[in-house]
Amino acid sequence: MKLSLEEKRILLGLNITYYRRAKNLTQLQLAEKVSVSGNYISQVERGFKSVSLATLAQISETLGVEERDLLDFSRRKME
Repeated sequence: MKLSLEEKRILLGLNITYYRRAKNLTQLQLAEKVSVSGNYISQVERGFKSVSLATLAQISETLGVEERDLLDFSRRKME
């Protein structure tokens, strides 16, 4: 089944949240490292905002994962 853009945004947000928590970072700490606002990270993690490729690359580098890990939707389920 093909995921909608909204579902992809939500799953990307869940993946970012998962890896951020694994690194014991708060949303604000991640935001500061990526040079965006804490509110922006919150909205991305909740699926309300999309991210640019540049921001996605910065987030993945900060979290120590590949971009493809953040975009891997196969392990997450919509609830």
